[in-house]
This record gives sequence, structure tokens and C-alpha cells, in this order.
Amino acid sequence: MGIPDSDLLKASFFGPWVPAPGARNRIQHHYLSIAHWFEAAKFMPARPDLRDAVLHCPSAKEARKFAKARQSAWRSDWNLVRHSVLVAGLGFLSLDRTDLGLVDLPGDALVELLKELKAPTSFLTDCVVRFQAWGKGPRISTFGAVMAPDGIVGKKLSKVVQNKPTWTLVSLCNNQTAWRVHDWALANYVPVKYVGRPTLRSSASVLNALLENTDQLVVFELKGGKKADSIIQKARANKVTVTLELYLAEQLATSDIG
Repeated sequence: MGIPDSDLLKASFFGPWVPAPGARNRIQHHYLSIAHWFEAAKFMPARPDLRDAVLHCPSAKEARKFAKARQSAWRSDWNLVRHSVLVAGLGFLSLDRTDLGLVDLPGDALVELLKELKAPTSFLTDCVVRFQAWGKGPRISTFGAVMAPDGIVGKKLSKVVQNKPTWTLVSLCNNQTAWRVHDWALANYVPVKYVGRPTLRSSASVLNALLENTDQLVVFELKGGKKADSIIQKARANKVTVTLELYLAEQLATSDIG
């Protein structure tokens, strides 16, 4: 394993599944490099058109040039979120390109590889420290969050992760995905590990793969229900920590996740 040609900015990767503009379906963007991720994020969420334009830049240098020429369109809080953006991008790169072995690289080596971003060394060092902490964080997935009330899901997940500064969401990407949980994680710069494919049903093999990549499973179940019994049993057999949250049929979605 290793960085091809010692040039991290030539390593492409797939990012998160996001809503397609003006459509109900989702698309997974392909980033030519971590620089494309970093520069594209400067325009989100207000200017997805400029984000997409960055993705079509042929090189990291061109991506930087394009973004700099349109600095007036950058998000106003960029200086506040840029650390989180880069760490999340490194997370997605690491999850999609396991062949690179990013989480195993010494910190100073990774900082050196990132210098082509043309960002201050102190900034890169801080991001690498946070990225390495993320690499040691837990992998968390959910079951039953699609049907559970918003307020129940939001309150429970917030409690689960409140003492976890870094973690990874393990998620499906088909029509049975809890997209509200997924999008909440993205909004908080949490990298997502995808299991299965959009065209696959949540079969036993897909759910087994979910558990194989999970350290903690948060289960939402209607009180008296039995739908989660099987996956809870499998999770415990795989030594996955199970957190169960029961809700009543009359409970309605009263708040969003946040």
C-alpha cells in the first residue's frame, strides 16, 4: 500500500451521495483529488453550480485557480469550517481508497504530501492531527431510523455521539437508507462508509456487511415490535455494541435531527 508516485493530489475518490439538483434521486460525486474536494467545498451549500465546475477542473492547480477567481462566492464561514472540511475529505478519501493506507501514515509524512494544497503548514498539521484521531474513532450505524420519529432519532443520536468528537457513519445507500441521518452526519462533517449499492435490497448479506464495518449499532424499534430482533442478535454475536431506543406508535416526528 502507499501513495502512487508519492503524490496525494493524484489520488481520486468518490465522495458522499447527495441529492441531484431538481431531482429526487442522488448522485455520488467523483473527486479527482483532495484539492478538488477542498476547493469545491468553498462554494457549498449556496452555489452547487460552482462546486460542480470545480469538479471538472483537470488538475489541482486549475481547481485552486478557479476557486480563487471566485472568492466573492465563497461561503462566509469558510475560515471557521475549513479544518472540518479537509478532515472530512481525508476521511472519505481514506474510506474509498483503502489502498493508500492514509490512516497508517506518520503525521509528518501526510503533512508533507498535503503541502501541494498550498495551505499553511500549521493548518495542515492541525488537520492531520484531527484526521489521525478520526481514524481511531468508532464506526456507528443505525437500524430502524427510517420509520422512527424525527425527534426520537435526533435526540438519541445526539446523545450517542456527544462524547465522540470523531466518528464514522456506516450507511446503506439504497432506498431503505435513513437519509435524514446520513445528511445530518454530512452537515456535521462526519465521513460516511457506504455498504452495498443503490440497486441492492437490504438483504441478509448487505446487513451482515453493515455489521462487519460497525462498532456500535443504534437500533430504533416500535415498542412491542420484533423487526430488529434478528439484527440485534447478529450484532451481539459479532461483538458490536447495541444501543436500543424504543418509541410508541402515537409518537410523532416533532423535530428535526440536529
